[in-house]
Amino acid sequence: MLKKLINLIALPLVVFISISLAQAAEVSKLEEADIAVSSRANDVKDNALKEALAAVFLKNSGSPSVVLNPLIKAQINEPEVILTQYGYFEQNGELMLKASFDHQRVVAKLREAGLPVWGSQRPLTLMWITIDENSEPTILADASLSDIRNDLTQESANKGIPVMLPIMDLDDVMGVTVNDVRGGFTDVVFVASARYQSDYFAIANIQNQANSVLFSIKLFNKTRTNGVLQPLVNQQGEAADNQQAVKRMMSILADYHISQYAIASTGSNAATEVSFSGLSNMSQVVNIEAYLSQLSAIKSISLHSFKGSTATYNLVLYSNVDDLQRLLDIDSRLSKLDTMGSVESFYQQKTDVSQPKLIYQWLGQ
Repeated sequence: MLKKLINLIALPLVVFISISLAQAAEVSKLEEADIAVSSRANDVKDNALKEALAAVFLKNSGSPSVVLNPLIKAQINEPEVILTQYGYFEQNGELMLKASFDHQRVVAKLREAGLPVWGSQRPLTLMWITIDENSEPTILADASLSDIRNDLTQESANKGIPVMLPIMDLDDVMGVTVNDVRGGFTDVVFVASARYQSDYFAIANIQNQANSVLFSIKLFNKTRTNGVLQPLVNQQGEAADNQQAVKRMMSILADYHISQYAIASTGSNAATEVSFSGLSNMSQVVNIEAYLSQLSAIKSISLHSFKGSTATYNLVLYSNVDDLQRLLDIDSRLSKLDTMGSVESFYQQKTDVSQPKLIYQWLGQ
């Protein structure tokens, strides 16, 4: 049973992103899971509810080891306590159980266990992958019908890691070749990635050998440090087949993103202020509060002031300001403002400058 929970492969996340102009991706249905069942018998249902709750805990924390925690294991063994509803449906001729749980209680249990919590806003990664197709190397395109494309979609869903593929239209074909990807020519790929509004890009290769598959993956932030692109992740390995290679690569991506964006409580209750400018109506203030309330770094929020077109919030954090800023920086509705220039007068009004302050322009509705 425990092994089955750890190796869940049917998490109902639709997070593989086709071509999009929005940075980051909002992962929905974090409180739901679909589990294949053999019948509607009570004992089958009971086990399926446990699997479903384990899947929900996994989606909200990111790490498979979450189900090994004693507090989480105890809750998984009593899924009905936080179950909100369940039902059955058929998918491809297979009977499925859909279960929904109280999302706030799921997150509260993770916090109680001292485990990281991963919110719905997650970074988007553009993946340039070469594969062997019909004995010829090619760059995997968004419209590809290959099995590897399907495997990537499934793993993206299973792990809650939003990814996208290049469309490989004339601009891409003229800009990036198979040799560029396999040779790791990062500057070329960096330029081609600019048209895609992702947070990260990855250069990956899957090559078939006689009895195995070789894979490699490098992950980059789309910003340069001192004019140089430095890989955040650089790993390679050998797998039994293409599917296992995809699983390994997606696990590598998951490990990195979880380390950056899944927030565990440090117990420090750090406080800060965040201001949002460019507001024209109260509905935007309401939307900002809703946005802030779902960020995994924020423990509590309160509106400090709303003057002119700027709303300022007092925040208490689970960890630190750096964790909060990483989450804010991946949302396309926000544009970080410099502390000088357009917001200089805002700071001149402040008497307490010891507290960290963040200022963003709100681009959403």
